[in-house]
Amino acid sequence: MLVTNEIIQMARAILAQLPILNGIENSDEHQQALILLEGLLENYDENLITIEALSNVIARYDDEAKEFDAFNKRQADINPVTAKLKVLLDQG
Repeated sequence: MLVTNEIIQMARAILAQLPILNGIENSDEHQQALILLEGLLENYDENLITIEALSNVIARYDDEAKEFDAFNKRQADINPVTAKLKVLLDQG
């Protein structure tokens, strides 16, 4: 049985060591998160939980940051069927 208080304390300890898991505020932190993620991927199985948590933080920043507005709008406007067909034609 999981003890809630112990889990909360462990989570606080993790956040104290890796505060970026609270969110990315700027492009410098974004770059640091990407570098950290790359390092964690070298031992994927051992770092899976941290990789998933950090990936979620990075994805949230990528979706919300003003610097990616143009890219995100272009991505939203792409018809997935047309995109898949173009990829298949390029590979053929």
